[in-house]
Amino acid sequence: MIEPPAQAYGQGGTNMPPVCLVRVPRRVGPFGRELRMRPKFSLGRWDMELAEPWLACLEEAWAAYKAGSLPIGAAYVAADGTVFLRGRNRIEEPPGGEGLSGSRVAHAEMNVLRQAPTASFAEMKAGALYTSLEPCPMCFGAALMCGVREIRYAARDGWAGAASLSAANPYVASKHMRVTGPEPLVEAVSLVLLTETSLRRASPRSLDIVAALAEANPDAVELGRAWLREGRLQTEAGRGTAIEDICRDIWRELGQGG
Repeated sequence: MIEPPAQAYGQGGTNMPPVCLVRVPRRVGPFGRELRMRPKFSLGRWDMELAEPWLACLEEAWAAYKAGSLPIGAAYVAADGTVFLRGRNRIEEPPGGEGLSGSRVAHAEMNVLRQAPTASFAEMKAGALYTSLEPCPMCFGAALMCGVREIRYAARDGWAGAASLSAANPYVASKHMRVTGPEPLVEAVSLVLLTETSLRRASPRSLDIVAALAEANPDAVELGRAWLREGRLQTEAGRGTAIEDICRDIWRELGQGG
């Protein structure tokens, strides 16, 4: 069973109780990008708001899933919380598409960072890079070199996660990169999507990857296995189900017996 969201990363959570969507005024970020909806999910004993950056990450992850890529999404967020850059994994998509695609470097974070103008280095330092999965070494290094000084990730990645690189050597340590995570409820959704995708693709490393993910949240991984057997996510993708509804179902199932 997953816990309610923590008040601060790494600290204890709070019990919360019902799903409505609250429209908020449009806010334009430095690059003219925005997210126009802040959802409030109600799940019986929990009542929580999914912040705009996390919704953006999950929307991108779900879009990646439906496109046949790894379900990972990312967003760059200004200091005031405005989402103005978004991106998703596009590794399995044809080359020459939108952004980086059809390449081993077409990770979600890379598709966010490629959109940042060279002159925006100071702005990049002021905001934060959000991602649905702990960034790999490539994405961590790219974020650092683009001026990012804060990374927030939802799901722990015991296979390729590189959060520990923030103190890897004197140069990296001198940049004072702040890395925070996980975000429990978002982690649960991310791990269900990743588990189902990894096992369905059945690559030589799938079982090892899933075993590493299970160290973070075994219940979410087991639900991903169950939904693979049921064909649940493939069915929902075919129906055009919104990620908000996917989240609600995952949280409800993982919250049973609590």
